[in-house]
Amino acid sequence: MRNYKREIAEYLDEVKERGQDYLDKTLEEIKKTKYVCVFGAGMTSQTLISMLKKLTDITIDFLCDNDEAKWGKVFYEDLTCISPDELEKYKDKVGVIIATRYYKEVYDQLRKKNFSNLFFIGDYRLLNSEFFKNKENIEIIKHNAIKLVDLLEDEKSKEILFKLIINWFDFDIAGEGYEGMFSDDEYYPAGIIQLHNAEAFVDGGAYNGDTLLKFLEKTNNNFDAIYSFELDRENFNALGNTVSQLDVQLRNKIELYNLGLLNEEKFINYETGNTKGQNSRISESDHAVNQGKVVRLADILKDKKVTYIKMDIEDADLMALYGSEETIRKQKPKMAICVYHKLEHLWEIPFYLKSLVPGYKLFLRHHSTLEYGTVCYAVL
Repeated sequence: MRNYKREIAEYLDEVKERGQDYLDKTLEEIKKTKYVCVFGAGMTSQTLISMLKKLTDITIDFLCDNDEAKWGKVFYEDLTCISPDELEKYKDKVGVIIATRYYKEVYDQLRKKNFSNLFFIGDYRLLNSEFFKNKENIEIIKHNAIKLVDLLEDEKSKEILFKLIINWFDFDIAGEGYEGMFSDDEYYPAGIIQLHNAEAFVDGGAYNGDTLLKFLEKTNNNFDAIYSFELDRENFNALGNTVSQLDVQLRNKIELYNLGLLNEEKFINYETGNTKGQNSRISESDHAVNQGKVVRLADILKDKKVTYIKMDIEDADLMALYGSEETIRKQKPKMAICVYHKLEHLWEIPFYLKSLVPGYKLFLRHHSTLEYGTVCYAVL
């Protein structure tokens, strides 16, 4: 059995001794090219391009995509999308930033055409670039990751933890990346989450009802209750539409709340997410045009039965857990909490869950081929 604590410590000690940050080196290589192209004209590139404009001085010249319906169209105000055939005209002069969840396939596609300047920049890594460059923060990561290893229940969880850390500092687009740790059974991983026919499910960050529908499928429509919380008004309307199409016997067991979850009750501003309504989040900015209400889960549900809690609520996951403390301590439900929205959530959320219910068994699983999708599961 591998000694993950030793391997993590040795790896991060080596990272700490480096002279140049991996991301800085990548950005320098991109700036050496005459043209810069982002390959991908979807949600992944939308977020990345926005961050590149805000956080770097890189100028993007055009987009490329395999979808011919996008060729010739302008995206993100001023970027024209060209075909892969047209991109070949720039082969020796262009740096290609691959921004799609199919990055492995695109990388192989372009390598076969002898493109040499191919890059991948995770927007999560870009957003936290200053944190990662601070040597003291590398010590913080090491300390907490080693502590977390002792709390994780299985070898796969420890392996995922180590791979996540490696990808923070040494992502290799030609290597394993995130595909090696990916599993598509989000919120219901085999051998961890076992459902019965009397579940009472809390869906924190219910979006448009996608996770609700998956829960119905997994329980074969046999459950006691669903409590769905969604802050974003447009998403909540979509959620309501999803539920309205269900049989009345199911609808009567579902409660919908146009509320966000936090550790106190108050009105807040929030920013809407991408064009599909994803990634809406609480905002401290006075310029945010949307206002909503957040509450403590324990105050809303009080003594209602809860057997399973899922949370995917952007940066607020940990604060929402604080507002669920009484429910978790008393009922000890199964938990599926996203731990990727903030770097420190990777360890802070497992530590907090274990402090509330020391008997919890903790697991990590990663449900995306990109940086996002890491979930901490806690079960008895």
